[in-house]
Amino acid sequence: MPSLRIATLLILCGSLAMPAHASLSDGLDALRKRDYATAAKELRPLAEKGDAEAQYRIGRMYEFGAGYPKDMAQAIAWYTKAGNQGHADAQQELGVIYALGDGVPKNDKLAATWFDRAADLGNATAQYNLGLMYAKGTGVPLDNAQAVGWWRKAAQQGEPNAQFKLGVAYQNGEGVAANPVLAYANYAVAARNGYKDAAAYRDDVGKALPPAQRQAAQAAADAWKPGQPMPTVIAGVPTAAAGPPHKDSCAASGKLGGQPFTATHCAIAMMGDQHSVDIWFNEAPLSPEDVDGFQLSSYAKADPGGKQRTLVQVMFCPGGGKTIANPAAVRTIDLNTNHAKSPLAGVQWSLEPKDFKVEKLSGELRPGGVLAGRITAARGSTTLALDFDLVLPAKDAAAGLTCN
Repeated sequence: MPSLRIATLLILCGSLAMPAHASLSDGLDALRKRDYATAAKELRPLAEKGDAEAQYRIGRMYEFGAGYPKDMAQAIAWYTKAGNQGHADAQQELGVIYALGDGVPKNDKLAATWFDRAADLGNATAQYNLGLMYAKGTGVPLDNAQAVGWWRKAAQQGEPNAQFKLGVAYQNGEGVAANPVLAYANYAVAARNGYKDAAAYRDDVGKALPPAQRQAAQAAADAWKPGQPMPTVIAGVPTAAAGPPHKDSCAASGKLGGQPFTATHCAIAMMGDQHSVDIWFNEAPLSPEDVDGFQLSSYAKADPGGKQRTLVQVMFCPGGGKTIANPAAVRTIDLNTNHAKSPLAGVQWSLEPKDFKVEKLSGELRPGGVLAGRITAARGSTTLALDFDLVLPAKDAAAGLTCN
């Protein structure tokens, strides 16, 4: 696969929008002209005063020995200053440096941390690179669903490597259900955007498709424009290869205030602007009215009609406020329980990491996305084991947990 630097290593004289500050503008103009002495003269004072763009550019000059002797320690120092101010390109470059061990000991965890910060700010190449880390399990747990989620974000911005990777994922059924029609469409978009091997992969997948499916997939690829979601459904084309519709499943068991319980019925609500979820595990089947009401309000009534029921309700931020679920991002869990045989066993707690363990968690927090995971918890005489694999609702809840 291509180097982690692919499309992000902007050459020092690359084109960019002109900031309003005159000295910064002069420094960037000097970089375009490869007048590194003038660039250093203009940019260095700004960098020392804390200008993130100037810090990033000084870092590049040190990294590539342009205007300063090549010095990776200095490059990293300036990138770190810019990255800590939220400069996404500096964060991405730090990820590359630590992933490759370029002038520093290789450190996959630190690379993933910097890629994650840049990806969350919308840097397409960092999103692609973070997807690679999840696909390989380097610096982060191996998680193909997470990889696909980040590639999808990068691909939407026109990143051809990510578009190609989506084709691979659909062809092999890695992180998504296998679907040769969608594999063809994503390969075709990547080929159109210049990924050199994508056309061959597209044509290879296309050999096994009926002409109608191949033509529809190509039409979907031709219609795609940067900024639009990548093809996920090909209009008018059966996609049986994608497998059967997702079937929700859940199970909760343990003790509530020392009282044993088992619950195998559930509903899930999502507060989209916060990327938080609320899962209701119930001992008895839930009515459609129960589910609809919960999805809108995040409220699980413990005693409908005056009759107590056993339930566990957990509210948390699967991605720590981000759209991609990540076990390490869950900092707190709001817990609400009720036991039909012992109402006094119910609790309303805010659990801290010492009280729970997110054993696995994956998915993309979007309408129709799938959230899957396992969480265990123990506090006092209450113990829980929660398993879930649920489709997120199309509608947003009016209330939910605020994610910091």
